[in-house]
Amino acid sequence: MVLGVATTAAYLIGANRSFTYDAAATFANFVATPSLWDAFAVRTVLPTVPIQYVATNDHVLISFISHLIYSLTGSRSEVVYRLIPALAAGGTVSLTTAVLARRFGMIAGVCAGLYIATDPLFVDNSRDLRGYSLAALGAVLATILLAGSWTRWRLVAYSLVMGLAVAAQLFAVVVLLTHVGWIVTRRSRRDVYRLVPYWLGAAVLGGAANAGIQLTELVTHGLPPSLFRPDFPRDTVLSLIGAPVLLPVGLWLAAAALGFWPLRREPWLWSTLVVVAAVMSFLWLVLKPAFLYPRFFLVLVPACAYLMAAAIARWKVLAPVVALGAVTAVAGQLALYTDSQLALPQAAAFIDRIHAEGGRACVIHSDEQVVAAYTTNYVVVTRPDQLSGCDAVVVVSWNVDLPLRDLAAKEFPKTTVLPAEYPTVILER
Repeated sequence: MVLGVATTAAYLIGANRSFTYDAAATFANFVATPSLWDAFAVRTVLPTVPIQYVATNDHVLISFISHLIYSLTGSRSEVVYRLIPALAAGGTVSLTTAVLARRFGMIAGVCAGLYIATDPLFVDNSRDLRGYSLAALGAVLATILLAGSWTRWRLVAYSLVMGLAVAAQLFAVVVLLTHVGWIVTRRSRRDVYRLVPYWLGAAVLGGAANAGIQLTELVTHGLPPSLFRPDFPRDTVLSLIGAPVLLPVGLWLAAAALGFWPLRREPWLWSTLVVVAAVMSFLWLVLKPAFLYPRFFLVLVPACAYLMAAAIARWKVLAPVVALGAVTAVAGQLALYTDSQLALPQAAAFIDRIHAEGGRACVIHSDEQVVAAYTTNYVVVTRPDQLSGCDAVVVVSWNVDLPLRDLAAKEFPKTTVLPAEYPTVILER
């Protein structure tokens, strides 16, 4: 409990910073909208942004919960919408630590919990309006429910929690598949047949939540062409155990790798590896989606913690190794921990001021889907001839028409830079 509360509190430091690109797009298109159904990505909200180009930014469960908050309070505070992901992250750390402490001892459990709480992949994706930490929490809780004695209500709860995890982030379906593999290794047809309805229930719930997104992408061909990413398996493994901070990668990779030895006789370990490898290989070599990032497999972070705890229980000397990895991971993230990826609030304030003075502030097409999280007092520019009607052009991100941006820079030579990890540039005459 202490470690989980500390994790949530630490993740909320700097929670008033600007939304990241994906979070801002989620807030503008699926949260701060007139209809609760928008949380399911069923229609376009911004006329210049077709739904197929933004639907994959929707993590349905967090969008739905956040829309309820928005509908009840009207709040646009970043802190409010970062609270649930941070709480889910703390819950994931608490549950995993408690289970591993009972299974492998207090020292092993706490060290494994420290790894989860400080892992850059987990930290970065649990501190914004995204569904990754909710999916991780659901995956851990569902695994705990499945590992206990089965009653009807326990299995119903398992099915519901696992389905909600998939609703939170589609790739949590990997955990559902590992559960199937786990039960199959028991070689009991009775167990498999008993669980099939609950697996189907979880798949239907998670699938229904994501159906609008997937149908939109398939029917409208909204996704970019396939792209082979040769470094994807390597990048995913390294991201799960500490990248981009270098020292934790070596420390945690060694501890996780050693964890295979004491668990080598567990059939579920090898079935889990087969399932994860099969899913990754199918995505990597067959589907080859242009959008394929290590963060999609964040739900595997608690599994890495299990390996580390097993290794520490067998070799106590590994406890300070894992703890040192946590310390260095924190140190490696401090520099940018409270910085904003984009200067959206400052850009919105400038746009609102120009609008209040009777002028016309413009944004280049694609930027409107993130600027709309903070203001709608702008005009979208999609063609060069539209620049003549602008009093200022605001460029907030990298995801714009670059030739049009460069043309605007020539026509509007006065430049003001608003600092952020990716600075906003205000162009005026």
